[in-house]
Amino acid sequence: MSNQLRAPRSFFMTLLASAALATVGCGHQVAPMQVRFADIDKGALKGYTGAQPLVVEFQSGERIPLDFELRGESFELDPQHPPLEIAVKQHCFLRIGSDGFRISQDPAHFDDKPKAPGTFRIGFGARAGQRAKATVVIEGPRH
Repeated sequence: MSNQLRAPRSFFMTLLASAALATVGCGHQVAPMQVRFADIDKGALKGYTGAQPLVVEFQSGERIPLDFELRGESFELDPQHPPLEIAVKQHCFLRIGSDGFRISQDPAHFDDKPKAPGTFRIGFGARAGQRAKATVVIEGPRH
């Protein structure tokens, strides 16, 4: 991947992480900016400051590069930045705002309660006759 493509996608991933950690709420609803994921590399986020929510539209079959890092005194990831991608399974929308991020099947209904919440699990396991391994599982909410 060229350096020209890395900057917008890195910005997108940083924006996701920042929005997920943001705790400041807004007193009024601000209309979100909506972009297609495929257009982000073409400059669709030019001028976007993060002051308003962002809705990103994903099409089935698109692939989102994923930067996965593991840092610490005792462990590191090898290779450092393995080539990983998130495969988009169905047409959907991701809303990123000061209240975190949410996924929906349409660009207007992000507050619908899922049938089952998302989960995150990390562990370490060993079974007789098998190599011990660490496991990270992230499961999105079910609608």
